[in-house]
Amino acid sequence: MNTSPWSCLLVMACLLPVPALAGPPGAHVHGAASLQVAVDGNTLSLQLETPLANLVGFEHAPRTAQQKQALRAMADRLRQAGEIFTPTPAARCTTVSVELESPLLQPSPPAEGDGHADLDGSFVFRCENAAALRDIEVGLFATFPRLRRIDVQVAGPRGQSAARLSPQQRRISW
Repeated sequence: MNTSPWSCLLVMACLLPVPALAGPPGAHVHGAASLQVAVDGNTLSLQLETPLANLVGFEHAPRTAQQKQALRAMADRLRQAGEIFTPTPAARCTTVSVELESPLLQPSPPAEGDGHADLDGSFVFRCENAAALRDIEVGLFATFPRLRRIDVQVAGPRGQSAARLSPQQRRISW
């Protein structure tokens, strides 16, 4: 089945009614992140939202060369989506695109702000055998130890579900 970006957006919109485990919408909680998973045909889409403190230890514009390097290293690591997110091996999924958005990743990050910068990541995979796609191992905890929980919402061929991942429970199944 050939999917369009619009059908992926439709599937992601279907995630909205699933109750969030993280608390009020827009809550900025250090140690916590949210991940939306959508399976649409042979396309696997992941949307990650997290405070930057979970990934680099700060949320202000980088003040030192070390902080600038931490931001670059974090972005480089997340761009290796196939090493961070491991879909069911039998599904034979490969990374199609990675988009990272944060004010601190701009060429000229804002000098001022509310001190609560987030990162929004979009990861798209194409799966050769989508029928075999049953789960994803999430490697964010090993890479970013400040991250303590990920609230996950899934929309796929078997319906909607939600789960909470932790360093001890890193696999979301559906």
